[in-house]
Amino acid sequence: MFRLPQPESAPVVPVIDMQESSGALNRALRFFYPGAHANAATLEELTEVIEILVSRYDMQCVVPTVKQHLEKYHSSDPLAVYAIAVAYGWEDVARIAAKECLKHPLRELSADAPPSLGGLTAVAYHNLLQYHSLCGEAARSTTIVLPADFRLADGFRRCNTHHIASMSFSDSTLRNVANWCAEYLRDTGPLLAMTPSARVHEQPAFYDALANAKCTLCGAFNSYLRFLTVQWAAQLEEKINTVELKF
Repeated sequence: MFRLPQPESAPVVPVIDMQESSGALNRALRFFYPGAHANAATLEELTEVIEILVSRYDMQCVVPTVKQHLEKYHSSDPLAVYAIAVAYGWEDVARIAAKECLKHPLRELSADAPPSLGGLTAVAYHNLLQYHSLCGEAARSTTIVLPADFRLADGFRRCNTHHIASMSFSDSTLRNVANWCAEYLRDTGPLLAMTPSARVHEQPAFYDALANAKCTLCGAFNSYLRFLTVQWAAQLEEKINTVELKF
């Protein structure tokens, strides 16, 4: 760059005019200058740093560092991270971001398009929506469970209070725990189809279902609770992991 022809009135020390702002260059230089601390405070600033270093100056040596910084935004803005990762061909980052997108109902159109879509090609967004839809179908398939499918012999216990596999609810009714669990799974199916995250404890419907129960001594309830949070969550994770994200 410093070998570029200089005007006749150029100073003794060569000067290169840069199109980037001083603040943007400051942040970009800190990503590889020895002893400096990388300090992109927002995803927008990090995107600008990636544009300068990777796109404009082809500094592939900083890719591992910027990938680490992108990890901070996987949960808060997975669609934007996915858009960046696809644009630069970082399939490992794109897969993680796509899986984080499962927490959001991407197929429900909002009034305004998210700003993140501005950097996505139609093909990349189609692939994400297809992945989201297939994960939803896979997650929903795990909710098709009948009460008869639950066996006490498989580790489910009887209630020590009621001496049957039942549970007391806040409306003073007594309900079979297997029925309660199967109904919860059935009601959760449509929700998982739209937001197919395997993190059961993050689903609002999970806590809504638990709020009805008040039998603290119910061994059957504890058994089903463990099933929902451990075994079923593992089934969800396994099913979702069978879905491939296309590139």
